[in-house]
Amino acid sequence: MKDIKNIDYNALPISEYSRRYILRMLPNLDYYTHIYRKSIHRVLQQETQTPQELTIVDYGGGHGFLSFTLKQMGVGKVIYVDYNSQAVKTVHAIAEHLGYGPDAIIHGDAEALLQYCTEQGIRPNALMGMDVIEHIYRLEDFFALLHNINPDMHMLFTTGSTPFNPRVVNRLRNVMIADEQGPQGFREQRRHHIQHSFRQMSNEQLDYWADNTRGLNYDDTLLAVEHNQPFQINDPYNTCDPATSSWTERILPIEEYQRLVAPYQWRVTVDNGFYNTHRNGSKGISSRLLNVLLISNIFRCLAPFITLNIKR
Repeated sequence: MKDIKNIDYNALPISEYSRRYILRMLPNLDYYTHIYRKSIHRVLQQETQTPQELTIVDYGGGHGFLSFTLKQMGVGKVIYVDYNSQAVKTVHAIAEHLGYGPDAIIHGDAEALLQYCTEQGIRPNALMGMDVIEHIYRLEDFFALLHNINPDMHMLFTTGSTPFNPRVVNRLRNVMIADEQGPQGFREQRRHHIQHSFRQMSNEQLDYWADNTRGLNYDDTLLAVEHNQPFQINDPYNTCDPATSSWTERILPIEEYQRLVAPYQWRVTVDNGFYNTHRNGSKGISSRLLNVLLISNIFRCLAPFITLNIKR
């Protein structure tokens, strides 16, 4: 099989955004591939069927590198799903170039996946999401849809939004503060949207509602104002892009994930992530030493990311 690492992405008919994104990934592609393969092995170990008999969903698959790795590792049916049209076009282009790729490419979200699985009579064995769960707007709706697809489906999500590592939490909170504040920040966007819909509202009222709709998209922001129901966000830092409904690297405690999946008799377990040992010099050495410590959950506070495993 041809390798995604050896593709000349400058020659592919893809958007400039996709090209820049992939070219930024390539220097660390060995590390990402290591994450993909280790995650896939974890999923395969949970299944009684052979890889060729399995159907696995790559949810929020971006530019499809997980999907291509799944096919390289012999998974029988791979379903790629992403809401970004540029990413979907990129996956089509890479698959055409390589001569293999996901067996189904869906442009949409969990609702589109449910519709496809219902129409095709498919019950995926597993669903994987790399750095996507922290961005999903309504996790309650997301898990309800996945339950409708297959209540026995094994789910695995990697996320850099770990609540255990203080350095990661501090870095991500600074990103959230930057996204929320400023003349072009999410707060000002919500304020402007409210002002456009409620033209008689005073500046004091506008400030109040801009502050008390943090974490809502535009539609839900207007509903909160109309029904006089301020949104009480659980974390004072988490924030959401009101235009795209995408959270900024939302950090949730594991107990919250467990609460969300409990109605479906699912259970959440956590694995430590690991550092990039493919680097040279002192960084590679320190990464290997840290990874030895991360074998034990005692040192979870050092993990650069975590893996959430969800199943019955």
